[in-house]
Amino acid sequence: MEENLPPQQNTESEKDFLESFDVERFWYVLKRSKFWLFGFVILLTTLSYVYVRYTKPVYNSESIIKLEFESEANVLGLVEVVNTQERNEISGEIELIKSKLFLSKVADAAKMDVSYHVYGRYLTDERYLNSPFIVSYKVLNSIYYDVPFDVEFGAEDSFILSYNKDGNEVRKTFNFGEEIKTEDFNLLVERTTNYSPEDENKYFFIISSRDALINEIQTNLEVVPENFNAKTIKISYLDFNKYKARDLVNLIDSLYLDYTREVKNVAIEQKIKFLDNQILNTEEKLSEYEDYFEDFTIENRTTNLSEDLNRTIEQLAILDSQRYSIKKNISDLELIQKKASKKGAIAINPLLLEQLPKALSESITEYSKLQQQRELKLVSYNETSYIIEQLDNQLDKSKTLLIDLLQSYEATLDGQLSQVDRRRSILENNLSQMPSMGTEYGKNRRLYGLQEEFMLSLQTSKMELEITRAGTVTKNVILSPASLPKNAIKPQKALIMGAGFMVGMIMSIAFLLIRYLAHNKIAGVRELEKLATVPVLGAIPQYKKEPLNQTSLVVKKDSKSSLSEALRTIRTNMDFISSNSDSTISVTSTISGEGKTFVASNLGAIMAMTGQKVCVVDIDMRKPKVHLAFGGVSSTNGVSTILSGKSTVKDSIQKTPIDGLNFVAAGPTPPNPSELLLQSSFKEMLDDLNKKFDIVILDTPPVGLVTDGRLVMKYCDIQLYIVRADYSKRSFIKVLNDLKTTGQFSNLTTILNSIDSTPGYGYGYGYGYGYYTDDESKVHKVTSSIKNLF
Repeated sequence: MEENLPPQQNTESEKDFLESFDVERFWYVLKRSKFWLFGFVILLTTLSYVYVRYTKPVYNSESIIKLEFESEANVLGLVEVVNTQERNEISGEIELIKSKLFLSKVADAAKMDVSYHVYGRYLTDERYLNSPFIVSYKVLNSIYYDVPFDVEFGAEDSFILSYNKDGNEVRKTFNFGEEIKTEDFNLLVERTTNYSPEDENKYFFIISSRDALINEIQTNLEVVPENFNAKTIKISYLDFNKYKARDLVNLIDSLYLDYTREVKNVAIEQKIKFLDNQILNTEEKLSEYEDYFEDFTIENRTTNLSEDLNRTIEQLAILDSQRYSIKKNISDLELIQKKASKKGAIAINPLLLEQLPKALSESITEYSKLQQQRELKLVSYNETSYIIEQLDNQLDKSKTLLIDLLQSYEATLDGQLSQVDRRRSILENNLSQMPSMGTEYGKNRRLYGLQEEFMLSLQTSKMELEITRAGTVTKNVILSPASLPKNAIKPQKALIMGAGFMVGMIMSIAFLLIRYLAHNKIAGVRELEKLATVPVLGAIPQYKKEPLNQTSLVVKKDSKSSLSEALRTIRTNMDFISSNSDSTISVTSTISGEGKTFVASNLGAIMAMTGQKVCVVDIDMRKPKVHLAFGGVSSTNGVSTILSGKSTVKDSIQKTPIDGLNFVAAGPTPPNPSELLLQSSFKEMLDDLNKKFDIVILDTPPVGLVTDGRLVMKYCDIQLYIVRADYSKRSFIKVLNDLKTTGQFSNLTTILNSIDSTPGYGYGYGYGYGYYTDDESKVHKVTSSIKNLF
């Protein structure tokens, strides 16, 4: 039994739901929402079509590559290790292809840094490989990367280039093939074979930065395993241009195979690199030996060291003789400098004077002559005489010149001595090295021969490795190269249109259910019968011939309308409720606007048409409307004046255009309507009216707003409670039920007013099409309510 409990609970829940579901209300909400329902479906379907129509198609080009891996575990028979390793290898290869390192090579090889586009009415289209112009560029300012440059063809061979600079548009006219130079970029725009002078389209091109191009490729690229067991991967690329997608996939495939081939040749490349370094070092050593031999030959001018030894000894003897002669001259020069530093004539051996340079000997002779003249003049003149002073000046100048010449000659002799010493030192050094130089020369000659042999072996090894590298072939194979996609994968027209339709349907159903659940107004007679504990006397259809801005006497205009017939039905049903021929009827509602005055006035007119004397009394002294229904005005006499004793019933009765139908207006609005109804004068007024008329209909205030209606209803034989379809809320029926429970009104009934009488809605059945003078097809009659009365 416990196991069967959940199904029983579900069955009971379903039963409760079906019992609580109001089919009539649902059908009513459905009819009222049909335009919304169709609107949602049409709107969502239309939006789907617009999306499909104005979304650029996306094409997908893909290829399949089979990978091969070598593993020692395979030789050992370790299957699980091999499978795990192969999966890791495949994942690694996928990440390699998707890496920016590899895609940077793709971006460099693709040469798609400049993209060309054409403006359409709503979208743009990339002109891949069929642009009417090409652009060469040099960007000097990086802000002009990834921004559009518009191009419009002008007259003859010109075009208009426009771009944005500092928020302002720059437009300039140039000729094709003309170099465009600015402070931000240099451009060269040239025509292609796709150019046509009649082309009126507007184009633009974008110079993509390297990072932007790599990111674009990385975003649109997808690499996934196709089959782990077969070791295949699928490379696919999405793009708006199917030719571009195919070319990029083919490029990625080829670059990947080249890359794997390079990886396979890594060991060979390292060996070749090592051999290149060894060859370079050997060449440097051979070059050093060759330079040594060349320098040795140039420096020693021969390779015969014995002859060089004899020649060196002879040269040393000559240098010793020259050195002695130079030192002797330096000694004589020092003697002359000492004499020149003293006053008086310089006495020099004539032989020594002849060995001195001519300028120096002449300067010494001139100085000696001037000194002798001064000594002769001193015999006749004193030291301060003018002639002596002139001779002193001449002596000073001559002495200064002599000293300069002596110093210059001394420097010359020192230089000669240094040069002789240098040459002598070199020769002495060479003389001491000559025995070892012969030994070193022979040794270097032998080493040079060994390096030549080593160089030949290195070159031979490198040649063999290069031959091996040239024959390397990768085992990875392209099983399915990229093909040109025929159909776009996005947008999927059928799927989107179907989804739009289904979403519209779902939204329509959801909207319908929400309106059904949120609908808290009385929709039809069956719903009213379910909620109310009093009989439903009848239903009055809507009056659709003309709009009713205020209460009107409709039955006089259309006595054969469905509305008139509905009122006649209500009049007939009232006979079953009360057997009294003379009756007092109260008509009330929960709030204003539900049509109680309309029902009271038109029901009174229907009764008067049968020959009865009827009077409609407007008890609603706060908001009187009865006089409007009969085309009259609110006179000074009425219910308020009758109850206050200011007028009589006879004075307040007014006639209507219908024979036998009279009415009493509400009169001036009193400050205390409820207190007036509590007075005995109200009972007296009713008694007086009952004597004068067969039927007295009291239009009372709404019982949901004031208590006046409750006070009046207890004096009436029949109490009519008006409920307006699609206006009165379901909660209003609680007021009606409370009146039944607490008011002890035995003849309390309700009428559903302003019901839609379209076929398929409402309660009961009609008399068939064409019976009435209006467009209504059915009159709603209440048979179940009548049965409830008996």
